Amino acid sequence: MNLLFLCLFFVYTQGMWERTFFFLSEVTYIVDISIVAFILFQFKWNTNTPGSKVFFALLLTAFLVGMTNSDSIAETFLYIRFSIYTYLIYVQIYSLGLDTRNWFRLLKFSVWMILIQVIGSLYTLFFLGERIEGYVGLMSSTGGTTATVFPLFVSSIALLYYLFRSKMQWKEWLILLLVFLSAFLVGYASGKRGIYFTLPVFFIITILMAFPTLIKIGGFKKKLIGITSMAVLIIPVLIFGIFNSSGLNYSLSGNESYSEVILNSYSFAQEYESATDQYGRTIGRTNTTAQIIERSLSDPTFFISGVGYGTTKEESTMLRLGYGYGLVGFTRDLISAGWILSVLTVIFMTVLILRNNSVKLGLTKVFRRLVFLVFLYTHFFYSSDFTVSLKINLLMVILLALINAPLHKNASLEVFSLNKLIK
Repeated sequence: MNLLFLCLFFVYTQGMWERTFFFLSEVTYIVDISIVAFILFQFKWNTNTPGSKVFFALLLTAFLVGMTNSDSIAETFLYIRFSIYTYLIYVQIYSLGLDTRNWFRLLKFSVWMILIQVIGSLYTLFFLGERIEGYVGLMSSTGGTTATVFPLFVSSIALLYYLFRSKMQWKEWLILLLVFLSAFLVGYASGKRGIYFTLPVFFIITILMAFPTLIKIGGFKKKLIGITSMAVLIIPVLIFGIFNSSGLNYSLSGNESYSEVILNSYSFAQEYESATDQYGRTIGRTNTTAQIIERSLSDPTFFISGVGYGTTKEESTMLRLGYGYGLVGFTRDLISAGWILSVLTVIFMTVLILRNNSVKLGLTKVFRRLVFLVFLYTHFFYSSDFTVSLKINLLMVILLALINAPLHKNASLEVFSLNKLIK
């Protein structure tokens, strides 16, 4: 259990150590060592864990593709290691006989890891006096897309908690507000434009997904009043963010109405998605994805095995395939390993998220579907966050293990205290 806490701590403070000691690679090794230590010292293999067959198919395919492309075993492992870590951590937690007390400890610690991201964001905004794309809370110093995916994942779950929690104490209200604040500041301090589009859309999706269950159990009208009040507070914050985000504010005078600000930012996003650079290479995500899919379908070798692990950032690959920026998780896999591994990765994550061997709750059903939608959006339209780090996956597998494992059935009921939602 303590090794899992250590693993959580290093994953969610990695950026702080990188900035403090300026040892990017060394800190990465420490994070990997903490992950491997938890897996090895806790190691259990449970054949009933959802996704085991797909996991082995993914491993086999990855190494066969690596051999086809003359990639070394080390290169193959480095490419897929976060998928391996994700599943093995899931298996360990899925199989751990944690009682309710220890589950509360684990969940509280996870919430603290979310809240302390405020420190990193405030440090960037006020001590450094600027917004730095690579600085993502305390989590990262090199990668920017997590600054959109992390707020999206965390705030969607927080909203779901609010919707299904019948009565909330003042401490819960405070923690929930701090979680929303932490999520927003992570995106704002990193200068990410995506949060102003994805957060409102996924808030609406979350409410619509929860609506049928909430109507059955009652209390939705009261929640609707709370949601409306939050929207009144959130919209000015989003407008403030748009006015202060590079690109989105390029043609704003400051005299526009809320609707004009939103429409202007939407127009910018549309233009960006279809843009190309001075060399004619795609830079928008939609444009790049279409380009990569088209090239893969016209080349049998590319279709089957891609062009090799670690090639996506090589100038020769970018010139050959005609892209300059805009790779997402799916196209990263497509270029590196072809269609078979790309599809297997999606199937693997689908089974991991949606397969349930535990009690069926209205809340947990909506939670799985919501997480799945976040994965689909991220992997196909935004970034590789679900396959190149553990910053989203670690929180995800902890919650999935709680609600999916039959061993934790009683603990999950006590944690949520929502037995009336059983169907």
